[in-house]
Amino acid sequence: MKVEVDQVRCSTAGMCVKICPEVFRFQEGSKKAIAIPGDIPPELVQKCIKAATSCPNEAIVIKD
Repeated sequence: MKVEVDQVRCSTAGMCVKICPEVFRFQEGSKKAIAIPGDIPPELVQKCIKAATSCPNEAIVIKD
């Protein structure tokens, strides 16, 4: 599984960073979130799903 943050939809709410800081981080110089590239470790999958469902703007895209 991979995740991406849609930069157009991201409104800097920061829910993803709070829920799963192992995968999501704020961009330097911005409060928009980014996700680590590549496959998400299996032990973090559920946290990523929670982050995606908690995003008020549905900015997190989950890819299989």
